[in-house]
Amino acid sequence: MKKFLLSVALLMSVLPVCAVNWEMIDTDISNLNLYVDTDSIMYINNYECYYAIRYKQGDAPEKIAYLKSNSVNNYIGVIQTAEYGVDDYKPQVVFRNAHVFMKPVKENSFLSFAHEYSTTRQEIESLAQNAPAIREDNVKNVSYTLANNLKTYSAQAASFLDDNWNPPKSGRNTQAVIVLTIGIDGSLQNYKFTKSSGDEATDRSIISAVEKTVPFIKFPRNASDTQPAKFEFVFDYKLFKKTVL
Repeated sequence: MKKFLLSVALLMSVLPVCAVNWEMIDTDISNLNLYVDTDSIMYINNYECYYAIRYKQGDAPEKIAYLKSNSVNNYIGVIQTAEYGVDDYKPQVVFRNAHVFMKPVKENSFLSFAHEYSTTRQEIESLAQNAPAIREDNVKNVSYTLANNLKTYSAQAASFLDDNWNPPKSGRNTQAVIVLTIGIDGSLQNYKFTKSSGDEATDRSIISAVEKTVPFIKFPRNASDTQPAKFEFVFDYKLFKKTVL
């Protein structure tokens, strides 16, 4: 019997421990502390995910909520809530057979911050995972210059512009720089070339890419910018490589 108990104890000691990484989310709600466990995020597909949040408002007990978000229709569902306890925190168990009623995200709810965080993170990782392989010929790229605190936003916009850009096969390398003024609602306020590619057809293709991308996504809720912001994008086309930054 002692040998059996010792074996059980050893087995339990080597069982994998659930990784936890609580990341604080900025909100505009007073006396609210809100965290997302980034290690709990479980992608169901390219637009849905499960994840866990921890929150405490005022003197109320700290609570845990297991959620599901859908970025396509902007819906969220609460799978389960409870008072937070380290020993009782088991997201994988909760998500294993989760059944949840989904409903539209309410902008005045603190859950909207968690929803926006998780779906934005999923979109970025999906873009990275599904990025097209670089071809050996006629490659383009759109790169970006950081606009204030909107680094993630700038990267997303550059990716969308790259997808919509079809430069003419001119047989020579070109580079153009364009500054876009984008409103917080994603509307295009203005654009200006600060450097022409030197090729009229290429410049037209860049404007066309911008028009196809409009409207851009809205600024994230926690962005400090409340006025239209200027974003600089570099459109590179090389005979053997293309990029947008």
